Amino acid sequence: MSEEFSFEENELTTEDLAVLKAFDAIESWPTKDGKDGDSADDEHQKESAAEDEAEMLVIFLEEATEDIARMSQAARQLTQEKQFAATRFRVFQRAGHKLRGTAAAVGYLIMSTAAEHIEIIAEQVLNEKIKPDTGLEAITQAISVLEGCQSYLAEEGQEPDKPELITALEATYQRLGIVLTGVPPNNTAALPAQQEDISNKVTIPLELTGAFQSIIDQAPIAQPAGQFEAAYQPVESYPLFVHIENRRFEKLLHHTGQLIEMHAELESAQRDVKAALQAQQAAQNRLIQLEQSFTNVIRQKPTTQVQDETSSSLIARILSDTYQERPHSRRYRSRPPAQPLSAEESWDELDLEHYSEQDLLLQELREAINQVTVCSARVNTASTALQIVQQEYMARATVVRDDTQVMRLTPLSTLVPRLRTVIAASALAQQYKVEFDVSGDALEIDQEILETLSPPLLHMLQTCISDTSVIQGEQTETYHIWLHAHARGNDITLEIGFSMPVLGGTLEILRRPLQRLNGTINLQRNSSGGVSFHLALPRSRGTVRCLLVGCGEQQFIVPMTQVQRVSLHKQEQLDQSYRLKDLLTLSGEEASASPENEARPILIIQSASNKVVGIVVDEILSEQDLTVKPLPSYLRRPGIAESAITGQGNTLLMLDPGELIRNYLQRVTPRNGQRSGSTNGGDDQQKKNNRTPKVLVADDSAYLRQAVLHTLKQGKYEIFEARDGMETIEQLLENTPDIVLLDIEMPNLNGYDVLNIMREYPELAHVKTIMLTSRTSDKHIQRAQELGALAYLVKPCPQTTLLNTIKSLLGENTGKQARARSQKS
Repeated sequence: MSEEFSFEENELTTEDLAVLKAFDAIESWPTKDGKDGDSADDEHQKESAAEDEAEMLVIFLEEATEDIARMSQAARQLTQEKQFAATRFRVFQRAGHKLRGTAAAVGYLIMSTAAEHIEIIAEQVLNEKIKPDTGLEAITQAISVLEGCQSYLAEEGQEPDKPELITALEATYQRLGIVLTGVPPNNTAALPAQQEDISNKVTIPLELTGAFQSIIDQAPIAQPAGQFEAAYQPVESYPLFVHIENRRFEKLLHHTGQLIEMHAELESAQRDVKAALQAQQAAQNRLIQLEQSFTNVIRQKPTTQVQDETSSSLIARILSDTYQERPHSRRYRSRPPAQPLSAEESWDELDLEHYSEQDLLLQELREAINQVTVCSARVNTASTALQIVQQEYMARATVVRDDTQVMRLTPLSTLVPRLRTVIAASALAQQYKVEFDVSGDALEIDQEILETLSPPLLHMLQTCISDTSVIQGEQTETYHIWLHAHARGNDITLEIGFSMPVLGGTLEILRRPLQRLNGTINLQRNSSGGVSFHLALPRSRGTVRCLLVGCGEQQFIVPMTQVQRVSLHKQEQLDQSYRLKDLLTLSGEEASASPENEARPILIIQSASNKVVGIVVDEILSEQDLTVKPLPSYLRRPGIAESAITGQGNTLLMLDPGELIRNYLQRVTPRNGQRSGSTNGGDDQQKKNNRTPKVLVADDSAYLRQAVLHTLKQGKYEIFEARDGMETIEQLLENTPDIVLLDIEMPNLNGYDVLNIMREYPELAHVKTIMLTSRTSDKHIQRAQELGALAYLVKPCPQTTLLNTIKSLLGENTGKQARARSQKS
């Protein structure tokens, strides 16, 4: 109570005391049903809590029943088969992991422990530590325990208090020689202690020290447990060899012969140019000598003086050389018609015209100039002939190169039988009818590219359809898988589609091989209700068509496959635009539009979303076909991982526009989500404080989603749900949240796939991710940190911990303090 309302009870009058007693009486008045007000509220809260608990129990029971039935059906199918692949155990691994998390959240320790046993045994079978038949027998016993607990729970509303069920299971494992690593021996004290350890391992804040720079290239990938426990291993090893058709080989020989024949013609043209250049050099040397001699004569005597004395030795040598070159050449000074000699004059037969030294040098100078002119024309003629021969030679060399690349091409149909084999051996084909449709398989692709892509592609397909537990809801009679190929210039687009949900975590399998091939991958939900993987990659390992752009004094290249079009900034309606010099600098300044930018060219780049994204450059120089090579790891930078060398010997860095934008946004967007260069940061922050924060809950377990929703009701949040990875991406783009609570194990895309895809969308750079998962190993925490998660919570997570983590990332405490200061001011 404040000072102005403080009082001493002894100072109260009798009337004051009576008033206070009246207030006390009002507060203790009974309600209509005869109960006190507080008691009524407590009773109402108890009834509401009981209803919520009953609702949650029903949701858990339905979900647990589906998971147990799915595992039981898979076990019966494997029992009837004589031989089966270890990959069929993925259904046990995933269903056991899911049931373990939900049962632990409810507090049913026996069911949680049995489900964890199934998960661990399935992982050991997948890692070839246990034989499949031995693992199947152990899993069958654990499923029997789960079925018993499920029946008891449906009848009694609680789990049976029989720890001996777990003891009997462990005895079975011991008889079969199975060691469950990471699971403590069963006793009535160990189970609660284990549950407490899991629940107490809560928030692990992950402080981001900077932008995500070359994560995949500079650090080893820590794969998730289970189906992603180890790094990707090829399904089958195929030797790399080239099949060559006779007609293509004969064509190559013919063009190679023509190229060899032109080699002699090219050498002859080169010799002509060399000889012409030598003659021109000799003429230039002679001209230089005459110029020096003429200069010396002019300096010694006046130009009008007649030289009667004997010519110098230099002039005599020049004249001697001249007459030796042209012995029949005689040049006389022109004279007027002969006049009759006077009597005094006498005839002299040797009376010839006398030339001065200047006259002789001038004449030789003129002749030397004419000789240089002739030699220059000869050089030009020889150079033109050489250029013509060189152009024809290069054209034929290009034909030979194309023939060589064509020889390495093979149709995509060679891959189809391998895909059919994987589909036929899958758990999906064993349980349902599957049709595989192929189109465009006649398109040809470089055999080396195909052999590099085939193992991860087969592994991805095998992983996607190895677990039928991701298929929920009504089951159709036939499921469809298709491979559609389309060509666009030197690129090929492959669509691998599924008409049903698939197992998540396959994005990383293909991403790294495609990056090495300068390819890309993205996912979309198709019209059949499933997902489609779209792969874009080059048809050959030859040159890459690049756009040469200028930025300041530097030049860079951008692959044409990443550019939609080139335009002017003022002619485009852009959703986002950036300046290339801002993307390349280390400063965190915001790229701002200016009149100078509006007149400059802009690259409209390929974007994962439907938004128009452009990069302003200083100039567009040209298009070139260049051979691109990867940079060493120590020279790579975010968005710059490859380079090319031009014919002039200049090294050009190849830019990845999407990666440059992502790295730039991560630099300029601090953890509170506000751009550092924003001019209206205060207004934006005020708007953010005044609106209701959005939270997206992404988990494939309906029970865990409901549990989180009940927890978040304590705060004022706008809540959205997502049942799988694809739905998570759709919700992120449609209802962009402030916080996303992300599970790891989900259909279509797992949590790591979602984090990877979020990096493709600049508009999601401010979204903060909290991992909420049952995975507890350090490698999962490290992987989540590398991909951008800001916190890591382990299920089951205490409500206060979850709420405090969300408030901390949203900066709600800071926002309240700021509002309080503004109200005081």
